[in-house]
Amino acid sequence: MRFIESETLELKKSTSELKEAVISIVAMLNKHSSGKLIFGISPKGEVLGQDVSEKTIRTVSQKIANSIEPKIYPEV
Repeated sequence: MRFIESETLELKKSTSELKEAVISIVAMLNKHSSGKLIFGISPKGEVLGQDVSEKTIRTVSQKIANSIEPKIYPEV
């Protein structure tokens, strides 16, 4: 399966790109009021995968929620 980025779909290779991902989320929310962010996918749409712990999932969710005003509560 391949994915293609769009104005409402952002692809990141790993959670190490979280800072850039938050910027993309803000842009999607400002323009479309919603969007999706997927980690573990290359910019070309190739599935790379990423093993993540419960701690990483919490960290990603908290970083997104704490970086955006008004508050959002992402589905992770």
